[in-house]
Amino acid sequence: MDALSADLILQNGKITTLDLKHPEGKTLAIKNGKIVGVDDDANYQRGATTKVIDLKGRRVVPGLNDSHLHVIRAGLYYNLELRWDGVPSLADALRMLKDQADRTPPPQWVRVIGGWNEWQFADVWRVERRSS
Repeated sequence: MDALSADLILQNGKITTLDLKHPEGKTLAIKNGKIVGVDDDANYQRGATTKVIDLKGRRVVPGLNDSHLHVIRAGLYYNLELRWDGVPSLADALRMLKDQADRTPPPQWVRVIGGWNEWQFADVWRVERRSS
């Protein structure tokens, strides 16, 4: 029976289903990372090894939700943008910038975006340490 049981059941919640015929539920069953039942269907999935969490009336919304989003800019300019997150050296970053500039059609600008900063470039740090 437990092979067929849900891994997790969330109960006592406000569960947004995105199903127009059943827009909200109170109980949700999950197996192998996938939703296998809502409300009555979820209760049938309960087994001896199922973990059950009482939501105490809290809301559950499906999906990946990003709290900071630039949908229009990303859609229009994604292929014109350059991301330096995790690039280890300024030499690598400048090489990437040249490659992106070569691919970017005029009159567009190359946009360097993301979570980079000058402290991530090891070759800049070596030069600064020698100068001090």
